[in-house]
Amino acid sequence: MKLKTKRMLGMGMAAAMTVGLLAGCGKKSDPADGGGGTDEITTLTWYMSINPVAADTDAVIEELNNYTRDKIGVEIDYKVIANPDYKEKMPNLINAGEYFDICFTSNWTTDYLQFVGKDAFMDITELLPEYAKETYDFIPEEVWNAVKVDGKIWGVPSYKEMGWQGGIVYNSDLAEEYGIDMSGVATIDDYTKVLETVAEKSKAAGQDVIGVSGLINAWQMAAPYESLTGNPVLPAAAAVPEYDNFKDMSGEGVFNQYASEEYMNYCKTVYGWNKAGYLGGDPVNYDSDTANRDNDFNNGKLFSYFIQNAPGNVEMMSNTSGHGVGFVSLMDPLFETRSARGGILAISSASENAEKALEFLNLLNTDEYVGTLIRHGIEGKHYTAVGDNQVDRTMDGTLNPADNGYDYTYGWQFGTPFNQKWDISYPDNIEELFQEYNDSAIVSQNNGFSFDMTPVETQVAALTNVIAEYGQSLETGSVNPEEYIPAFLEDLESNGVQDLIDAVAEQLEEFQASN
Repeated sequence: MKLKTKRMLGMGMAAAMTVGLLAGCGKKSDPADGGGGTDEITTLTWYMSINPVAADTDAVIEELNNYTRDKIGVEIDYKVIANPDYKEKMPNLINAGEYFDICFTSNWTTDYLQFVGKDAFMDITELLPEYAKETYDFIPEEVWNAVKVDGKIWGVPSYKEMGWQGGIVYNSDLAEEYGIDMSGVATIDDYTKVLETVAEKSKAAGQDVIGVSGLINAWQMAAPYESLTGNPVLPAAAAVPEYDNFKDMSGEGVFNQYASEEYMNYCKTVYGWNKAGYLGGDPVNYDSDTANRDNDFNNGKLFSYFIQNAPGNVEMMSNTSGHGVGFVSLMDPLFETRSARGGILAISSASENAEKALEFLNLLNTDEYVGTLIRHGIEGKHYTAVGDNQVDRTMDGTLNPADNGYDYTYGWQFGTPFNQKWDISYPDNIEELFQEYNDSAIVSQNNGFSFDMTPVETQVAALTNVIAEYGQSLETGSVNPEEYIPAFLEDLESNGVQDLIDAVAEQLEEFQASN
């Protein structure tokens, strides 16, 4: 599948602006009506989840409104809430009937599937090609299919890399110093020898470097599968034929991944790592403190950690960590339904300005000035321009990014990054890296499948508690898997794992029959 680049988007900008201007400024109007609008400005209420809330947000939104008033007759009433609070507040606002035009939704906050089911969001399937044509054409069909529910589109996804790719980032300077050849590492079993060498060489040098971190959920990278519930932790998976794992389970269609040979083998491996002292003593708590992890990695106290990688990430880390950074891929990228649901901007079913809201979302995804402004802030205040396609958030070293006032270098939640300028910490060929990444992505066989948990809500709640009790300890090598996995599987069985698998299998069969 091919990624449409920023240059391709640029070809549609004149058309995008024409549509926006013809749509009028103060009423719902036909984009082809010859410009029958008024000078009235439409105010759109936008609830957004981002973290942290930047100090200069109001100034950036003022600049945004100065631009959008002229371009499409819209101004934004921006109500931004920090991620942790948004998860609680936005659902309460929706349930209370609070008016909004646009809100951020996903599979991890303000649950997209749940609120589609509650009719909180508008079906925009027919409106998209008319009022956001450039965005609709730009985002690949596979991504639109992944956000469909009952065959309809209820929000505009943030289109970035296709799917997720698990692997290990490591300190390449230390690897060279220790004489470690990472080119032969393809599995976590291969990595055991690397960790042995790190422990041996670092102790000999008086450094005692921690070998690896980030093991919480790393097993999904070591033995990737398609999550059929949308939550990869829940026990209902399907094998991905392109990967060489779960061969003995693939005939079952839907299976409990925790009952697999792959899970036992993974847990045995990391348990061995922990016993050998490669994980730094308390892997559960250490893995949970990502700020401490990043600090230790940058300071050379941590050799490596598991990560869901993205194009340009390693190059960016090399530019900011103070040492070289390499990456060992454990899998080709996997695109599944949940991949597109990590960030979606939905329009309220009660919105009085749906067409204008879509015009704004189109602008957000196709206009380079808007994309760069909402991601990096105001030129001359929050960054300086570098060439045609890059920005420098340090303003040539005169500004500490921590004191910037406004910068979301990881600003994918606003929309596609392909119409935005990139910070110079990323390589200047970043779009080519995305092209290569997306071309290599495997699209899951059941992309677009949405599981309705309603029939098994009680079982899901109970199973979630069981997994929380056992999963982290097993997957970080903290307990002996030969003792704990049998008890784990028994508790899953007694709390309805088969009910969940049967429900998923039944709905999946209906989905496959209708596609």
